[in-house]
Amino acid sequence: MQRANGGAPTLEDLRGRALGVPVALPPFDLDRDVPDAPDYADPESWLALPAHFGTERQPVDVFWVYPTILSDDATYLMDTRDPGLREKAVWTLVEQASIFDGQANIYAPYYRQNNVKINPLMLTEAAPIFALGQGDLVAAFAYFMEHINRGERPIILAAHSQGSVRVVELSKAGELLTGDLASLERLVAAYVIGYSITPADLEKNPLMKVGESAEETGCFITYNTISDEEGRERQAPTVIPGTVVVNPLTWRTDTAFAPASSNIEAVFFRRGDPEHLVRHPHFAAAQVKGNALVITEISHPEDLPATSVTFPPGVYHMYDYAIFYENLRKNVGERIRSYFNPHRG
Repeated sequence: MQRANGGAPTLEDLRGRALGVPVALPPFDLDRDVPDAPDYADPESWLALPAHFGTERQPVDVFWVYPTILSDDATYLMDTRDPGLREKAVWTLVEQASIFDGQANIYAPYYRQNNVKINPLMLTEAAPIFALGQGDLVAAFAYFMEHINRGERPIILAAHSQGSVRVVELSKAGELLTGDLASLERLVAAYVIGYSITPADLEKNPLMKVGESAEETGCFITYNTISDEEGRERQAPTVIPGTVVVNPLTWRTDTAFAPASSNIEAVFFRRGDPEHLVRHPHFAAAQVKGNALVITEISHPEDLPATSVTFPPGVYHMYDYAIFYENLRKNVGERIRSYFNPHRG
């Protein structure tokens, strides 16, 4: 979509349009559908401060951007003051960002994310709506750098799904430590899981690179998990043709098969009983095939139910962290140690 005068579309251009896939939301009302931006000087605008898990200070900070949690039939953007949505955002810390617990200080801003129904349009027709959340994250990161990190600790960027889309897009634009070599030097790694990074993305910002080893720093890690059933890649909405894929059992981008014995342990959290985790050592094998990460030798397929029409059976997007939980957790430690190794690089 472009304006009649050839310029980029604006929020005003979207007024009265019903956007959404597969079901449209009500017509967009600029006066009703844009909640106030968060004020990051207010602690209430932060989903997480390090005390969420523990008070012991760690030598690295994590900036966490949570995945899509907004999925109702009427709301275009998350109201960051909504208690129900805030609770869902907190759950992403437990289920996913906990891989950093005890290894890094976790900071996560609330931001005005998109409803899942306009996710397929957020870089096209719904770009003006998407841009509001991007502005929130730029403001949050600037506040984080000036008032929290203050240049005292290196940083891990981490996200999933819509959060990863946002981190990748901002990184391509030179935000979030990818604007110059001096800033990039502070990046331990960027875990942008559940989205795609293509060669065109890397050309747009040559400071971005995809990791090729377990101890590499200043790099991006990305993959989308699917089954080996025919056609599953085409059904995965976060897989972009040509994407580079990192295998979290080998930390390489080649097509080598990694057996289930390489999978330390999958960890599944239950919202009704978060204290008792479901753990499965050697849960699945993994191999890069095409544009996705294909898992086989699945020991407990019952723990991979399809719970969203967006991600049908065999598209394991919801479990990108859970399937490789302990491998991810171990790798966080490996990259942190490598970062502080005086001989790195």
